[in-house]
Amino acid sequence: MASSEPTPAGVSVAAVSAALGASLLLKVLEIVAKRKSFTGDLQRLSLLREAAKNEAERLTQYADEDIAAYRGYMEARRGKATDAELAGSLRGVMETPLNASRSALSGLNLCVEASEIVHGAVAADLATAAILLEGAVRSMLLCVQVNLQHIPDLEVTAECTEIEEKAFLQLASVLRQVAIRSARA
Repeated sequence: MASSEPTPAGVSVAAVSAALGASLLLKVLEIVAKRKSFTGDLQRLSLLREAAKNEAERLTQYADEDIAAYRGYMEARRGKATDAELAGSLRGVMETPLNASRSALSGLNLCVEASEIVHGAVAADLATAAILLEGAVRSMLLCVQVNLQHIPDLEVTAECTEIEEKAFLQLASVLRQVAIRSARA
C-alpha cells in the first residue's frame, strides 16, 4: 500500500474491509446456528449464512477487479489512447467501486435481517460487521464521486446518493436492534 506511485488503494482497501465485515457476519451466523437455544427458522438462517459467504467472496473479487481496472486506466493514460478510450477506461474505474458498494449494501441488508435473530455477546460483532460494511460503502462511493467530476453522469450520481442513504439507514437499524437486545440482556 505505501507507495508514491499511482496505484489503486481506496476502493481495494474498502472492498477488503467490506469482505471482512461480511465474513464477520458469517461468523456471527455460524455461532447462532450452533446454539442449542436457537428456536428460529433454520432454513432462513442457512440462507443468510450462504448469502453472507457469497457477499464476502464477491467483495474480495471486487478488490482484485479494482486493481485491474485502475491498471488499465493508467496504461490508457500513458499510451496513445483516444479521448473515448480514456473515458471508457475511467468508466471502468468507476464501475468497480459502484458494483462493490452495491454488494456491500447487500451485506448490510443481511445484517438487518440477522439483527432480528442475533442476541447475546455476538450482537456486538454483528454491529461491527455492519459498521465495516457501511464505512466501506461510503469509501467506495467517494471514489466514484471523485471520478464523476471527470465524467459527469446524473444516473450514477443519483444511484450513489441512494446507496449511501440506504446504507446509513441500514446501519442505524442494526445499531438500534443491537442496543435494544443488549438492554434486554
